[in-house]
Amino acid sequence: MPAKNVTVQVTPINAAQQQRVKSATSDCVRRAGDLLGCVLDPVAVNFTLSGRAAGMYRVRRGQREIRYNPYIFGKYFADNLATTIPHEVAHYAVDVLYGLRNVRPHGVEWRSVMQILGADPAVTCRYDLSGIP
Repeated sequence: MPAKNVTVQVTPINAAQQQRVKSATSDCVRRAGDLLGCVLDPVAVNFTLSGRAAGMYRVRRGQREIRYNPYIFGKYFADNLATTIPHEVAHYAVDVLYGLRNVRPHGVEWRSVMQILGADPAVTCRYDLSGIP
């Protein structure tokens, strides 16, 4: 009899992991400001993102925020600490330095900030999202 495909439901990151992500994001924001020679204020971080994206930087009603997907972080925690956090912080830094309307989302400016942060300027990651709601 053939084996059934059973998908294990992924659990979201817990409160301690969320705090670790927030701290890593704050550290990355500080480091980006230092390396770029500019002031980057702390940015709001929440874990309300769903779907296929691991992270998203956005400005809503004049408020800047970084949203993370707690389920994708739950499945690929270490990788997202290393890649998604600098990716979203780079979007934030580009917004502060150039304004989002003046640049392409993953354009030269964003790639430059990623390189300054020592991160791979890849636009997306390819994750197996089975088990993620």
